[in-house]
Amino acid sequence: MISRSPLAFFSKVAVISNLVYLVSTLFLFITWMKIPRDIAQFIAVTGLELAPMINLIFAFILLVQFLQKKVIILPTWQTIFNLSMLLVQAGLLFK
Repeated sequence: MISRSPLAFFSKVAVISNLVYLVSTLFLFITWMKIPRDIAQFIAVTGLELAPMINLIFAFILLVQFLQKKVIILPTWQTIFNLSMLLVQAGLLFK
C-alpha cells in the first residue's frame, strides 16, 4: 500500500476551501445576487472560517517537511496558490 503524505491531502482541501473563499468574498461585493440562505451559510463558513485554518495547517506541515529536508511531492501551482491565498487572507484580516 502506498503511504500518502498528509501534505497532499491538506493541499487539495486548501485549494477547494480557497476557491470557496474567493466565491464568498465575491458574494460580499455582489449584493444583488440572491442565493438560498443555507447555501450562503455553507459558503461563508467554509470560505471565511475554514480556509484560513486549513491554509495555516498546510503551511505548518510544509514548513516541518521542509525543515526535516523531506521530499515534497506536490504540484508547484498548488503550493504557490495556497501560500499566496494565506498571505491574502492574513492581509485582509490585519488590514
